[in-house]
Amino acid sequence: MKTHLFYYFIILLFLGSCLNEDTRQAVSAGIYDTGFIYHEFASPLKVELTFDTLTDNYLGNDSIDIDQDGIYELFISQRIHLPPETGTPSGEHFPYYRLGLKNGLQVATKMESYYTGHASYNEINWVDTLNYEARIDNRQDWSESNESRTMWTVIPVGSAPNGPWYKLINEIKYIGIRIKIGSQFKYGWIKVNEISREDIQFLSFAIEN
Repeated sequence: MKTHLFYYFIILLFLGSCLNEDTRQAVSAGIYDTGFIYHEFASPLKVELTFDTLTDNYLGNDSIDIDQDGIYELFISQRIHLPPETGTPSGEHFPYYRLGLKNGLQVATKMESYYTGHASYNEINWVDTLNYEARIDNRQDWSESNESRTMWTVIPVGSAPNGPWYKLINEIKYIGIRIKIGSQFKYGWIKVNEISREDIQFLSFAIEN
């Protein structure tokens, strides 16, 4: 009898866990309701660049308070030449568009490997590009917090990839985000309009309340 009771409770636990997974509200790019913190910029947020005479680069930084608690979680960093350089830059001159993540924020990522010579490969974990209505809460690949993830770059290595945001022109894409609150993650998205890789504009964002 004890054995039958044991298996009965195991089945109940299994069914309960399946029910929890099935009833969790899906989080999809661009979709939100009253259960989300939602913010739309009055005008698109775009990094303002200033000229650095020491490196001959244009540099800029900005930040976003994702959960609207007065603490910034997302830090944007951009470095380019205007007009863009031709060929492959080197040293301090390679351009990039990068997101710094703090205070528990993570972004959905995409791993890409590339050949470095002598039968060796390297990997880059990019900020992924998501389409409208792409499911976010069931994704497996996420960054860690307190680190940086690159959207696009030109690395001074001949075969190195440039990232999923590098060739986009006049496209709306989304960045998947999540923040761990206690033992659970809150999921959301950032809506981005990429006019060009030098002109990336943040339009709005939402995250579960």
